[in-house]
Amino acid sequence: MRYKLSIPVTIFLIALTIILITVFQVYWLNKNFREEEKLFTTHTNILFRETIFRLQAAKLKLDSTLDIRVHDRQGVMQISNVLHERFRDSSGTTQQSNRTMVVAMRKPGIEAPRGRDTLNIRFQRARPTVRVFNFLTDVDSLRDSISIKELTTAYNNALRKEEIKTPFVIHNIPADTLRPGGLPVPDDLYGNVVTIGFTKPVSYQVLFHSNTWYLLKRISQPILISVILLGITIFSFLLLYRNLKQQRKLAQLKNDFISNITHELKTPIATVSVAIEALRSFDVLEDRKTTNEYLEISASEMQRLGLLVDKVLKLSMFENKEITLSKEQFDLRTLANSVMESMKLQFEKHHAHTTLKTTGNNFIITADKLHITSVLYNLLDNALKYSINDPDILVHIIDHGQYLEIRVTDNGMGIAKEYTGKIFEKFFRIPDGNRHNIKGYGLGLSYVSHIVAKHMGFIEVESELSKGSTFSVKLPFAEAPVIYYDKNRQVHREKI
Repeated sequence: MRYKLSIPVTIFLIALTIILITVFQVYWLNKNFREEEKLFTTHTNILFRETIFRLQAAKLKLDSTLDIRVHDRQGVMQISNVLHERFRDSSGTTQQSNRTMVVAMRKPGIEAPRGRDTLNIRFQRARPTVRVFNFLTDVDSLRDSISIKELTTAYNNALRKEEIKTPFVIHNIPADTLRPGGLPVPDDLYGNVVTIGFTKPVSYQVLFHSNTWYLLKRISQPILISVILLGITIFSFLLLYRNLKQQRKLAQLKNDFISNITHELKTPIATVSVAIEALRSFDVLEDRKTTNEYLEISASEMQRLGLLVDKVLKLSMFENKEITLSKEQFDLRTLANSVMESMKLQFEKHHAHTTLKTTGNNFIITADKLHITSVLYNLLDNALKYSINDPDILVHIIDHGQYLEIRVTDNGMGIAKEYTGKIFEKFFRIPDGNRHNIKGYGLGLSYVSHIVAKHMGFIEVESELSKGSTFSVKLPFAEAPVIYYDKNRQVHREKI
């Protein structure tokens, strides 16, 4: 019950954690994207403004009366000239004056003090750079109209120097941007609209229609890190969940094994104890026939107990890779016949019909005789236990030239397809609902697969429910693995 409760809770916590991590990563990446977008907008707008100012300055240089010094964008652009003011008086008449006109632009961060012959414009930027433009200009000589084509080319070159390859469009806005008095309305210092000119101001606007891919490339490293982190997290949680399921399965198998083996250990112990008690207490020793019968029963039970302990110990040795094979040459046909003779009483008890069949001429194999004997015994024992009525068991030994094949066929209950890949696992037993109707420990076929693997062979099973099963063991004559493949046969192979 504890596992039934813990597994769903674990799944819920894993799913919740993955969702929260995903949400956080999306939020973090979106925040990075917005910040990068803001930086992109600010940077491109500054480049746009600088490009226009440089083009304007280049035109102003054509006027010999101007003294112009243009520094890089980390410095200061200065334009100096004598200002000849042209203005209208209150009657509407145009007047000419040689005095200096001070231009005041009311905008936060922009100030022109009265009584001075310069206009100082201070641009407050996110960077610590300060720009100061000193204008002493003759309005008549300010030839600052720039063509769209010229501006597009210059701006494109400026973007390329900054490794910005994003399509853009520049618009000319001829709308009236003048305030009363003939002065242009100051534009946003970081906006995408730049206005130039005093008497006939012109506004230029730049628009980027597709900068998503550029911005994604800019944050490609955080995206990659996020994807890797999320992938590792999901993979780790999947492994954790898989391990939890395996632990649950192993715990269930362990409990079944303990339950089965406890019963199997108690049975021979109880039988021997009863026999000894009878010999002691009921003067059975005087009856030689009964005494021999009790002794035979005790010997049989002790032999069964020894086989059980031997199976567990051998499997443990295989798990720890401590077992070594003592190979020798022997006749596999003779060995199979000997094993079937030793199980004659068991066959008779279950009214089983057994047949040994051979195909070929050479049945001499080099292998560990003791372990191969155990393999044959386990396969025959399985065929006997899982047969329903009047078992019919066929042992067929086939000489394939490079390897020998041992086929053990029965007419038993068969194995469901979903279990054919699991019957060679340690402790696994085919269930019938929540019950195991046939006594066993789930060790026999696991032991068989280990022994066959040690001999560089492999085992396969063909089975159909209610029609029986065929276990096929292929063992090489020499020290070489068995190579066998038949694409037309639907079987499960325990590959080595």
